[in-house]
Amino acid sequence: MSSCRGQHETWSGDARGAAAPCRAPEAVVVIPTLDEEQHISAVLDGIRADDAAVPVLVVDGGSRDATPAIVRRRMGWDSNLYLLRNPRRLQAAGVNLGALVARDMGARILLRLDAHARYPKGFIPGVLAALRQSGADSVVVPLIAAGAPGWQAAAAALQRSWLGHGGAAHRRGGRRGWVEHGHHAAFRLETFLRLGGYDADLPACEDVEFDMRLCACAGRIWMEDRWPVSYRPRSSPGALWRQMRRNGHWRLTVARARGQPLRARQLLPLAATGGAAASLLAGLFVHPALALPAAGYLGLVLALSLAAAGIGHARRVFLLAVLSHTAYAVGMLGAAMAAAASRSARTVHHAGSGRRGLMARGRVA
Repeated sequence: MSSCRGQHETWSGDARGAAAPCRAPEAVVVIPTLDEEQHISAVLDGIRADDAAVPVLVVDGGSRDATPAIVRRRMGWDSNLYLLRNPRRLQAAGVNLGALVARDMGARILLRLDAHARYPKGFIPGVLAALRQSGADSVVVPLIAAGAPGWQAAAAALQRSWLGHGGAAHRRGGRRGWVEHGHHAAFRLETFLRLGGYDADLPACEDVEFDMRLCACAGRIWMEDRWPVSYRPRSSPGALWRQMRRNGHWRLTVARARGQPLRARQLLPLAATGGAAASLLAGLFVHPALALPAAGYLGLVLALSLAAAGIGHARRVFLLAVLSHTAYAVGMLGAAMAAAASRSARTVHHAGSGRRGLMARGRVA
């Protein structure tokens, strides 16, 4: 059974330099970063176009590029911009650290923004108004992929289509109303901290896990479709493979930990690629006709790639779709194998402990 008290209350980080302002702000913006030199300036410019005074905490997880230097340079003329160090590196831990600093500043609302995204003008006042008017604990927004020509544009086309998002409402634009999940934009800080913030041990899917806990505790999530966020996806096949494998692994891990079954669309990549692989092997070693299901899967992916991107980009979308499905399935299989190995190790440990206990009492010769 879910506890509605904090579950992840070990916070760490360096918050020096983020002193409380003279007057407590209503909201504080937190941006977790790691090697975001290509994007951080654009995001900060967008924030200042919306609100010249809202405190902005850039929580850096040890960037090896110029991200910290860019932020420090901007701090020279922006007195409400702060740079914090996140020694745990993961973005979940970074947002948690920012939440603590926001609390110390006296804020009541936490705004989460991402460096590799672009926000529409009016985003900050818009989501603040949505939080006030709805009375929700959290406001989420649509996340729409967009990218530069090449592999990134193909990845964006894939993620905007059913082939890439499997029907996730917030990836299609969503609609205003109460939901169970979406792209995180704003939280009532008291609620966020009372639940313990994000699970700081999760390298992915921390938003999914938090929403599960929030809903289990009768928290309310409002989808505000008037402020869609433009997301920049991975720009190479290798980076997309790593992301999707990680997502598959942690999506299953979170579902198991929270005792919630995965939905059909979340199991579809595993079923499709696993079935296609089995079909292909059967066609090669048993009878060619047994490869027809694999051909059917590839044909369907090709047709949906053409529908998503047209003839000009369909080849890249097709390749990325097969790669994404396979990587997600590999991640899920890895998570399942890790869980099975953990159960086996616990069983062996308990059996060994029981045997040693009996021997100590002289009941086993």
